[in-house]
Formats: sequence, structure tokens, C-alpha cells
Amino acid sequence: MGALLLATAISAGVASYGWQYRDEPTGRWFIALALSASGWALFEAFYLLADSASARLLWYVLVLIPAEAAVFFTLLFALEIAGYERLVSRRTAALFAVWPTLTVVGAVTNALGLHTLLWESLSFSTTGGITTADVVYGPLFWVDIVYSYVAVGAALVVLGIHCLRSRQIYRKQALLLFVAVLVPPIVGAVYLWTPFSPANPIAISFAATSSLLAIGLSRYRILDISPIARDLVIERMADPVIVVDRKDRLADTNPSARALFDVEPSSLGTPVADVFDAEVAEALETDGELRVVDDNGEARYFEVDRSAVTDGRDAVRGHLHILHDITERRVRERWFRALTENASDLIFVLDADGSVSYLSDSAAQTLGADADPSEVRSLARFLHPDDEDAAVETFREALAHPDEDATAELRFRSSTRGWRVFSVRCRNLLDDPVVGGVVVNAHDVSDRRKHEQQLETFANVVSHDLRNPLNVAEGYLELVKEAERPDPDHVERIEAAHDRMGEIITDVLALARGGTVDERETVSLDAVATEAWANVDTKSAALEVAESASFMADRTRLLQLFENLFRNSVEHAGDGVTVTVGATRDGFYVEDDGTGVPSEDRPKLFESGFTTAVDGTGFGLAIVRTIADAHDWSVGYEDAADAGARFVIRGVERAEDPVQASSSASSDDA
Repeated sequence: MGALLLATAISAGVASYGWQYRDEPTGRWFIALALSASGWALFEAFYLLADSASARLLWYVLVLIPAEAAVFFTLLFALEIAGYERLVSRRTAALFAVWPTLTVVGAVTNALGLHTLLWESLSFSTTGGITTADVVYGPLFWVDIVYSYVAVGAALVVLGIHCLRSRQIYRKQALLLFVAVLVPPIVGAVYLWTPFSPANPIAISFAATSSLLAIGLSRYRILDISPIARDLVIERMADPVIVVDRKDRLADTNPSARALFDVEPSSLGTPVADVFDAEVAEALETDGELRVVDDNGEARYFEVDRSAVTDGRDAVRGHLHILHDITERRVRERWFRALTENASDLIFVLDADGSVSYLSDSAAQTLGADADPSEVRSLARFLHPDDEDAAVETFREALAHPDEDATAELRFRSSTRGWRVFSVRCRNLLDDPVVGGVVVNAHDVSDRRKHEQQLETFANVVSHDLRNPLNVAEGYLELVKEAERPDPDHVERIEAAHDRMGEIITDVLALARGGTVDERETVSLDAVATEAWANVDTKSAALEVAESASFMADRTRLLQLFENLFRNSVEHAGDGVTVTVGATRDGFYVEDDGTGVPSEDRPKLFESGFTTAVDGTGFGLAIVRTIADAHDWSVGYEDAADAGARFVIRGVERAEDPVQASSSASSDDA
């Protein structure tokens, strides 16, 4: 009696312990099995406590209900937990329940005397307070025994297969289930062969089954989703794998995940938030990207692939998270981002309607735009107004011909250098799933265009300006050759032509070197101006230095600048002109008291080849501009106070006055 009551309590306790898994199909079959075992033991106890023949017969019949249910639920539980849940449907459960139901009905009708299929005779006797039954079994009883052993045998087969397929901790789990289910049929076989107890010992043996299931539930978590998930997970996958049940508890990890996050096997069943830090837990929940610093202090990046784990009924039992290592891809992306952000070319990505979806850092810095594409929207405000139509046409051409690059030269406004010419190449990648736009690459060709213009100017000089004096010299040379006595005027003309060619060659070389500056040194404005004045044939012109200053410059190039400015004043203002040189707050100026430059000529004043003088080369002021540009200075024209020409050079950084520096040093020494 005590053993039956103990078995009842143990099985009932195991059922209550498994109540937390009542939402899981496996948990429901587990609870039903434990309750059936508990009911079987309890009904056996009531049978033994009965004090009349009719009461004993009643409990003898009623005990078949939990006994048959225990066999029925053992099979369903084994199929469910071993991964054969597709076989456990309402239809199959009803089919499996047909025979147990017939057996119970047969017992009731047998007790009513309608037949003798289960037992042919049944009597009860009490000896020493112990009730025993003398029974002669009928054919239906032995058929029921065969059914029970077939059902339990099927359960043992699927559990055995599950045990062989399982790995590591799950093999122990499966072996425990196998042993727990094996105990009752062994005890039943022995009892049928040699009865050794007044009560049915199979009911008592379920206490051992329930105890083993309790151990499996607490230690090996037999009702977790791990056995199902394990069928989907390869133990030796290189990618970390994490399985979480639908209550956000850690159900499984593979070796890669355990090594990455330093997870202990004892953490299984623990809430995810208690096992991992907040960032990892959030990435698992949201299916996002994850950054993990390994033991070597190196950052690794993972893309979380989250998929639902379903059973045979397509019910979600949890989630499987596979962490794909994308560290190499992130490194390549950072490399590409650094490449585009530091490239001198401007890179844009435009939508199909021409709005900006991406612009590189170099584009934002060059154009003085916000790096956020939503703040830019359109490139129109950076384009030269005269180039807008060409830009639209190029974009349309790219849309119309996805397999070809559309090219054009467009002017963009630089935030620091004004209008610049860019060679633009458009590529239609709207159908590319990664880009999804029209890629625009713009390369600054302003300097190249400038050099090409210089080359064109040089070609014009060689083909035209040099050819004229050369033809003059050749013509007079022929006259000299033909004459018995050379005319001195002819010789003078030849010399003048040679001088003219020399001047042109000198100016062309100076213009060609205009973009270069050698090492700078401290120069004095009055000293350089005086020296340059001496190098120019100034005739009767006069030089005045109003105010001097010291600054850093390439002395040779600066001399050329002053020489060309002086020569320009003498050639255009005439004899007797007075040229004044003076310092300003951020540079210096050169002005004369001549008639100045007509307003219509001022826009072309610094262009190569432009001149109003009969014998001018048109390169003097162009040389001045190129030398100023080489020093990062600017040069401009202004009307002088007395209506003459005034050229102002700005952006000059002054050097410390040597006299003042010496005085300051002396004061410090004192």
C-alpha cells in the first residue's frame, strides 16, 4: 500500500513539475503520461482498500482506464519527443485509442456478465488483510497484452533510434527516456510470468519511470525544443548556432557559439538576457547585425539569420539563430568607403528621377554640401547654369542606354576654387540590387584644360607670332645676300626681327613655367622692384616705391612678375610715365599715371595672346597671373586714383621685418 501511495505522489509531482510545458505538444503528452501513471497507482490502492466484493470489482474494472491510458500516452510521448510528431495527429491519436477504449468497454460488459472475453472467472479473497484476486483470463486479455507490448515496443524503437542519432548531452537525454519507458514492460513481463505481489507491480514501476523523467526534466531538459532543433543543426558548423525556445530561454548552442560567447552547458534553460549581454540579446531578437570582440581584442562582425523552429504541425517551438561571419565583408566595405571618401573624384548616386541618394565625402567637401544626401537632393544648384541642359541630356542618355557610359564635361562650383571643369561619366545601375541608382563619377580636368589651352597658345605662337618676325628676317636676309653692299637698314631689320623672336620665346618660356615655384625666401618689396626696373628698357619712365614690405616668395619668379608689369606700363602709357609700387595690408600693387584700360578690354586683360599694343606679345599679363597663381596669390585690375592702371596682388603672407625681429631678439636678450 505504501509503495502505491508513494508511486501516486511521485507521478503526480512529476506531472505538476512538467506543467510549465503545458503549451508544448511534448509537454502535454508528458503531463498526460505522468497523470495516468499516478491514477493507475492510486486506483490500485483503492482496489486494495475496498472492503466488499462489489467495490473490489468496481476498482478492478476502473483501474484499466489509467492503465490503458498510460500505454497510450507512452507511445504518443515517445513519437513526439523523438521527432515523429507528424505521426501524432488527431486522426492517429484517435486510431491508437480505439483498442484501449474497446478494452475498457469489454471490462465493463464482462463485469456485467455479458461475456467472458477478458476473464472467464474472477473471485477475491482476503488473507491477513491483503486482498488477492483469483482470475482465469480470457482471450481478449491476451490480445490486450499483445497490443500493450506492441505499443510500448514501438515507443522503445523510436526512442532507441533517437538515442543513436543524438549527440553529446542529447544522447544522455534520449537514453534516459529509453530506460524510463523500458522499466514498466520489464516489470510487467516478470509479473505475468511469476506473480509476486498482491497489487499490480507495473503501477508501482511507473514511479521509477516518473522519477527518471523528473531527472531528465530537471537536468537534461527533455521537454525543450533541442531534440527537434538538433535535427536542423550540424554540430560541427563553423558558424555559431544558437537555439532559443519560445519563452526566450537558451535551448542549444554548437561549439562555435560556445567558444565565441564563452557559454557553459549549464546555461541551457537560462533566459537569453541572463546568458548574453544586451547587444547580443537584441541582435538575436531583431535579426540584426552583431559586433563581437574576441579574445585577441579583434572585432568580428556577424549577420544573424533567424528562422523559426516548427514541429510537424507547423507550430513554432522556438527560433534557430545562425551567425554568419561577415568580418571580411565589413573590412572590404570600410576599405571601399575609405577609398571613395578620400578620392579626389566626386562620386554621386542618383535615383531614377535624378535626386541624390549618395554622395562621397570628397563631393561634399568640394561642393561645400552637407554629407547627408537628403539635404542635397539635386545637383542643379552646384552646376553652372549654362551646363544644366547638357547635364540633363547626359542623365537621360544613361537611362536610355544602361549598357553604355554617358559622358560629358560639366562645370561644378567648388566651395574654395570657384567654377571647375569636370569630366563626368554616368553609369546606369538602377537594376543592380546593391547600387540601385545611376553612378556619376566626376574627375576635375580644369588644370588639364588649362594646360591644353596653354599648349594651344604655344602652338599659335609658334605657327603665327614667331613665323611673322621669322619671315621678316628671312626676307631681309635674302636682300642682304643679293646686294653687293648690304643696306644697314636691312641688317637692322633682321636684328629687330631676331630681338622680337627672342622676346616671344622668353615670354613663352615664362608662361610655361608659370605654374611652378621653387623654394621661397624672404624678399623686400622695394629691393625686388628696383632690381626688376633695372632689367626693363623703361626709357624715360620713372619708378617710385611708396611703401615697402617683406614677404616670402620665389625671388626669380617675382622679378618676372614685376618686369612684365613694368613693361606693360611703359608700352601702354608711353614715355614719361611714372610707375608706383607700394604695399597693402595683404599684398602689394603696381600702378601708373597713364590712361588706364578701357572697360571693354578688362574681361580679357589676363588672357594669353590678348594685347592692344602693335608690337606686344599678349603674354605679359598672362605671365603675371600664372606667377601669382603659383604663389597662391590673386591678381586683379583697378582704376588708379589719377585714372591710370592699377594692378593689385592679394593673398600675400607677410614675413617678419628683419629689423623688428632683431630688435625684438635684442630686447628678449636684455
